[in-house]
Amino acid sequence: MRPAGWKVVLAVGAGAVGVYFLVPRLVAQDPGLVAQDLVYLSIGAASTICVLWAIRVRRPAQRGAWYLLAAGSSCFVLGDGAQEIYEQVIHTSLPFPSWADALYIAGYPFLFVGVFRITRTRGSAGSWSARVDAAMVCVGALALLWQVMMGSYARDASLSGLGKLITMAYPVMDVGLLFIVIVSMMTGSRRRTAEQLLIVALALILVGDLVYDLMVLYGSYANGNVIDALFLLNYVFVAAAAFHPSVADPYPTFKKIRAQTFWWALIAGAAFVSPVILLISGVSGIQVDVGVLAGTTIVLLALAAVRTKWLFNGLARRTSQSEERGQALHQALATQQALENDLRHQAFHDSLSGLPNRALLHDRVQHALEASPRQSGTVVLLFCDLDGFKAVNDSFGHQFGDDLLVVVGKRLVSIVRPGDTVARLGGDEFAVLLENVDNVDAATVLAQRIVSVLREPTVIDDHQIQLSASVGVAFAVAGTTTETLLSAADAAMYDAKEHGKDRYTIFQSFMRSRVIDRLMLMNAFQGSLQRREFFLEYQPQHSLADGALEGFEALVRWQHPTLGRLEPIRFIPLAEETGFIIPLGRWILEQALAEAADWVAMDGRPLSISVNLSGRQLQERNLLQDVRTALSFSGVPPARLILEITETVLVVDPEDIAEVLQQFKDMGIRIAIDDFGSGYSSLSYLRQFPVDILKIDKSFIDPLEDPDSEGAAFVQTILGLAHDLRLQVTAEGIEKQIQRDTLTRMRCHSAQGYLLSRPLSARAAEAYIAGPVGVGASSQEDRDRSTVSMPSQ
Repeated sequence: MRPAGWKVVLAVGAGAVGVYFLVPRLVAQDPGLVAQDLVYLSIGAASTICVLWAIRVRRPAQRGAWYLLAAGSSCFVLGDGAQEIYEQVIHTSLPFPSWADALYIAGYPFLFVGVFRITRTRGSAGSWSARVDAAMVCVGALALLWQVMMGSYARDASLSGLGKLITMAYPVMDVGLLFIVIVSMMTGSRRRTAEQLLIVALALILVGDLVYDLMVLYGSYANGNVIDALFLLNYVFVAAAAFHPSVADPYPTFKKIRAQTFWWALIAGAAFVSPVILLISGVSGIQVDVGVLAGTTIVLLALAAVRTKWLFNGLARRTSQSEERGQALHQALATQQALENDLRHQAFHDSLSGLPNRALLHDRVQHALEASPRQSGTVVLLFCDLDGFKAVNDSFGHQFGDDLLVVVGKRLVSIVRPGDTVARLGGDEFAVLLENVDNVDAATVLAQRIVSVLREPTVIDDHQIQLSASVGVAFAVAGTTTETLLSAADAAMYDAKEHGKDRYTIFQSFMRSRVIDRLMLMNAFQGSLQRREFFLEYQPQHSLADGALEGFEALVRWQHPTLGRLEPIRFIPLAEETGFIIPLGRWILEQALAEAADWVAMDGRPLSISVNLSGRQLQERNLLQDVRTALSFSGVPPARLILEITETVLVVDPEDIAEVLQQFKDMGIRIAIDDFGSGYSSLSYLRQFPVDILKIDKSFIDPLEDPDSEGAAFVQTILGLAHDLRLQVTAEGIEKQIQRDTLTRMRCHSAQGYLLSRPLSARAAEAYIAGPVGVGASSQEDRDRSTVSMPSQ
């Protein structure tokens, strides 16, 4: 079926109505009247058939309701048919009441229920208010109909009781139609087109019934009257509604129409029907049924009371909802304000310690400097950085480290003045801002106090930890900006670290150049490996028993494009801090193995190659694979490789470090502890870790110039411990013959140092292997390029 089929039905139906009125003009009077009645019946029957057909093909959402409409139309058609049978077949007048009346009246309930189900809405109890309003209008209409029409029927003595009931049933049904129409128009702001067509059909039949009843009452109705067009168009609009595609749409959602002047006037007019009738009767003397008017008035008052109660309940409900929304809004505003305060606090305070953060410190420094000219004192800024905090974090976990930082923050707050600012800048860095300081010595006293307080042991989770702190102090002078003061305090703090830590340093102008140099070096790391700025030197290691060459230690150097040759102490700490040590260490390992791959001693023994590993590298999960790859590409057997780690590395996550070292050991690689004796690790670690070699720090070798010194006893103790543990010992930094003789006498296995040879280039190392071996055998080229051997990369 085409979507526009309903328009065809509407057009054809309208044409059929026109034919109904043309038939008497085209046909002789008596046959014409019969043909006209047949056209009337045909239009009604066709409408019923169209509805049934549309139900099948359109599949409406309320199929049962449309069947009820079809049933109502069938009753009306059958009633008309019964009337025609009496007049044309039996040739007698239709009795009253008759079966036709029964069929007519029976059709109305089907019509009511069907239209009600089709036009009913979903979603709100507000539709009941519209029904009460419609009921008030209908009660007023009923009072008016009683006075105009129904009262006359009730007083007509010629009618039997059944006849009176049947006669008055018609206007009552019309009131029902009025109720359905008003409710449908008041409870939906956007109706489906099919429903709109149905409402038009109801309005047509309502008007037609009322006019018909009045015309019958006064004897002015005859077949073919223009009023018949309303009944016929009712059939046409019902059929068109059934064919409209919108019948398949679901129930409409309730959306009450705003109260319009028309509806309020209609409802008010209904309320005044009875009083107006009484007024007219009093003036004109027309007889009225006071009981009926009183009854309708009582019903109207009851409906008005119900409507008023609902109205006040709605107002109370809306007031309550408004109060609830106001409270919710107030609560939301309070929550938003609290959230803004919390966000503001988070933006300017450290989440761990609750102290002001770097942003808030920056703001307070700026305000302090702006207010300083109006005050007699000066502004002082102290930067504080914990020494060795990373080792604590790695050893005991980040939660332990966080708890320690909280303790540090509380200690700093406890020793400053109430108006001073203690801030956490991030990590293990803190700052203290002193405003309006009259006595400069007070700042240095506080700095010393900070160092002393933070040196005190701290117990966390049954673990006692003792740290130190490096503090930088900067004083504001005329023209000092926020950035320069922060930079000065930072530079002084790094100077304190470089000069031994656990101390404070007052900023001096030359320190700023160190910070700049530090930043320049850190920036220069980028691309330095690709530019081949790094190179290796190798320091020979000899047996002290027979002087035989045993191997070399690889030492990294940096040929900086502007600063020239840099020793490891200048860049290795920065490389570890920035993480650059990972790619740099990988390059050192690969380069050392590649250059030493073919080095063989004169007696045919393969020479070892020692490479330093930092603590940061040992925490890198790809380290094992990097070592395997470097060994594979170079072809160097694992037994020739010695990996050196510093003693202090062993305390950083010892279980994981032991596991990594054991994997190296299983590969055949030897492990050496570099700078042994300079750290703070326990000797028990020597039993925990798979160590092969101890390298005694140069600080223990220097005192051996006096064989009877206390230093000799320390060395002897280390050697005795190593012999008991079956560990090989290498002495570092031998520069004098007496040191060598003493170590030989103590049965130290091997040594390295200037006395034996300075660090050599790869080419010089090959010549060193091939030439005579002895003290000072390095070439002039190597002596020119060499510097003091560094214990780390």
